[in-house]
Amino acid sequence: MLNHKILCISWSLIISVLMTGSLITNGIDMGVGILLFIVGKNNIERRIIINTIAPHWDGNQVWLITTGAALFAAWPIVYATIFSCFYIPIILLLISLFLRPVGFEYRSKIKNKIWQKICDIFISIGSIIPPFIIGIALGNIFKGVPFYRDRYYHIFSKGNFLNLFDLSSILISLTIIIVIINHGASYLQIRIKENSINYRLNIILKLFSILLMIFFILSFINITIYTKGYKIYPLLHNNVKEFFIENSNVTYEKYAWINNFQKNTYLYIIPLLNVIFPLLMILSSLFKKLIITFIFSILNIISIVITIGIIMFPFIIPSSIKYIQSLTIWNSTSSTLTLTIMLYIVIIFMPIVLMYTIWCYKKMFFKIDKKEIKKKSNFYY
Repeated sequence: MLNHKILCISWSLIISVLMTGSLITNGIDMGVGILLFIVGKNNIERRIIINTIAPHWDGNQVWLITTGAALFAAWPIVYATIFSCFYIPIILLLISLFLRPVGFEYRSKIKNKIWQKICDIFISIGSIIPPFIIGIALGNIFKGVPFYRDRYYHIFSKGNFLNLFDLSSILISLTIIIVIINHGASYLQIRIKENSINYRLNIILKLFSILLMIFFILSFINITIYTKGYKIYPLLHNNVKEFFIENSNVTYEKYAWINNFQKNTYLYIIPLLNVIFPLLMILSSLFKKLIITFIFSILNIISIVITIGIIMFPFIIPSSIKYIQSLTIWNSTSSTLTLTIMLYIVIIFMPIVLMYTIWCYKKMFFKIDKKEIKKKSNFYY
C-alpha cells in the first residue's frame, strides 16, 4: 500500500486536474452563455451560438460531477466545510445550474419569441452566476474562512452571507468571469462561420484578453501583497494524522501567500504565463490562427489553476477563527485504504473520460451558420 503522504500529494494533483478539466469544459459552455446576448443580436444568431455547445454542454457536466465526487471521497472534511460555510452561495449556484437545462432543452419546444428569449435569459443567468460565486468563494478562502470544529468534528461557521462580498473577492470574481468569457469567445471563433458574429467575437477576444492581463495582475498583487495570508511551519511526525492535533504553528501574517514563490523563485514563471498567454491569444487571433488561440486559452486556465495551487499550498481552507484547525492537504484526507482504492479507480477511468471528451469534440466539430440552422431547423435547439 502506498505511503499516506504520497497519496495526499497525489490526490491534491488529481483534484487539481479534475477542477482544471471542469473549468476548461464547463468554461466553454458558460463563456458561450455569457456571450449569448452580447454577441447574438437576434434569435437566429443566438441559435447559432447556442448550437455550438448543444452536443457537449450536458456531457461536460461529467467533469463537474466527478470533481464533486472526488472531493467528497478524498477530502471529506473539505467537502463538509465548503457546504457548511458557503451554504447560501452554493444553493444559488445550484439554482442557476438548474436553469441551464431548462433553457437548452425547452427552448425549441415552443415556437414563441418571448419563450425563446426567456430560455436564453435562463442560459445566460446559469452561465454567469457559477463563475461569480466560485470567485467569491475563492476570495474568501484566501482571506480565511470563519469556521471551527468541536471535539466531535462538528463544523460551526461564524460567517455572514453579506460579508462574503468585499472588494477583494469581487475582483477575483471579475477575473474568473473574464477568463470564462475569453475562453468562450475563443471557442466560438472556431465553430461559427457567420461573418457578423465573428467580427464581434474578434473585438471581444482582443478587449477581454487585455482586461484579463490587467485583472490578473491586480488580483495577484492583491492576494500576495495586500491580503494577509497563512503560513505553516510543519512539525515532523511519524504519523501524519498527528499533524492536525499539533499544527499550532500556523500563523496569520502579511506576505504569507507569496511565501512559496519566495522559497522557489523559478515558480514566478507560472503567474507570468497568465500575462503571456492572453497576449499570445491576441497575436494568434490577429493572424487568424483560431485553433491556436483556443489552445492558448486552455493553457491560460491551466496556468491559473497552478498559480492558485502554488499560492495556497499546503492549505486548502484556512480557518480565520482557529488557525490550528485550518484544513491542509495533510490533515483533510481520507484513510490510506480509501485513497488507494480511489487512486486505482482514477487511473482506470480518468483517461477514458478524457479520451471520450476529446473524441466527442472531434467527432462533432463543424462550423455553423444561418444556412445550416435554417436548413435543419427542427434538428437544432
